[in-house]
Amino acid sequence: MQTEKTQIILPDGCTELTIREGQAQAPLPLKEPKSISLSGDIHAVSDFVRIRRDNANSVQVLDVKTIVVESNKNNRTIVLNTNPEAHNNTIITAKLEASEELKQFGINSDIRMDRKSLLKLLKFNRLFFDDKQQYANVIAGLVKIRFKTQQELSQESDGKGNRVNNDESHTVAHEGFVDKFTLSVPLFKGFSPVKIEVEICWEVLNSQISFWLESVGLKESTDSAIDGIFDTELENVRDFVIIHK
Repeated sequence: MQTEKTQIILPDGCTELTIREGQAQAPLPLKEPKSISLSGDIHAVSDFVRIRRDNANSVQVLDVKTIVVESNKNNRTIVLNTNPEAHNNTIITAKLEASEELKQFGINSDIRMDRKSLLKLLKFNRLFFDDKQQYANVIAGLVKIRFKTQQELSQESDGKGNRVNNDESHTVAHEGFVDKFTLSVPLFKGFSPVKIEVEICWEVLNSQISFWLESVGLKESTDSAIDGIFDTELENVRDFVIIHK
């Protein structure tokens, strides 16, 4: 049996040498790259393109010959696919969503509130009122408004000897009630606040006053803003194929 000799030169100051024998750990099995899917606000696609245009790995390379961008205003989305035919492509979804600040008010929705809930909502969002006097008037009006029962009505007169119509089942005393106010809130996530006029609507249901919020200006501002936002974001990806849905 032939013995192999190895000469080892120890560095100065080294007086001990430890030699370990054994087998190296088996290498990890190779894995095929997978598709990457990410989502964010409406700026996500243009931000991805801006950064990755000059700094991208093999999976996220921006190749004008393969990239497809889908624009869908109805769904408020812009989707970039680096290569729809490849298994290891990258998909970036940008979505235009209403801001959390705006959504909590439930404007132009089916959300109904009693007086206590509406007062709480407005009190905790005073910062969105630029006109503090208007805010104070709205709160004061909500505190004063009240529902009168038929029994109360039957005991009242108008001060001129005329009795209340007994066919009436209820009425609401709303003198001093302020039914309109202006909010300054972002319409969408990632955008600056805009001013919108809001109307407080109410009706009597099951002997209780029910409130909800409406705004014609919000609908108009939202529709107008969507067009401008999409034009800006798509301009940032105009070098690629854009499919409008």
